Amino acid sequence: MILGIVLGSVGAFGSPPARSHELQGNLVVKQKTKRLGLSISTDRQKYKRHGKIRITVMLTNVDYVEEIFVYGSLGAGYLSSLTYTIRDASGNPVVPTILDDDLPFPLNRNDTTAFVKLLPDHFLGTNYIDTLDRLNLKRPGKYSILVEYHSPISATQVSLRNFWSKEDGTIKSNVVYVEVLR
Repeated sequence: MILGIVLGSVGAFGSPPARSHELQGNLVVKQKTKRLGLSISTDRQKYKRHGKIRITVMLTNVDYVEEIFVYGSLGAGYLSSLTYTIRDASGNPVVPTILDDDLPFPLNRNDTTAFVKLLPDHFLGTNYIDTLDRLNLKRPGKYSILVEYHSPISATQVSLRNFWSKEDGTIKSNVVYVEVLR
């Protein structure tokens, strides 16, 4: 009978500590995982037709424990580091009149000069400047812009520890809204 009470108590009171331990385990895993954040902003919210837009892109190490190495060139295009999606006010995709496709430089596995070490809370950034016409923002209206970061370099090409590689996936930025005036 006493054994039944003890086992019942362990069963009743044993679950919360196990769950708590499970959460602690997940937190430890998250702390050891490389984490990057991507944020964008524009130089204005309203643009005149046929004007230029500047999109500032910042890739930030949001892992508060360790440094992360990233490929140092933030070029635009599917074979490079950054791609963007533009949508009109109805949510329909806007297809640019020209697609950027910067190519990454060929790498030597032992040459680390092509990489940037991002300490915790540090960032690597660039400005993407283009005309509204090339982005196909020719008609007045409101548009949304989203940028995605994806490393063009595979982990097999690099001998750095904590390198954000192609295998680590894609990071999405915040969405920025702009308006093209009449």
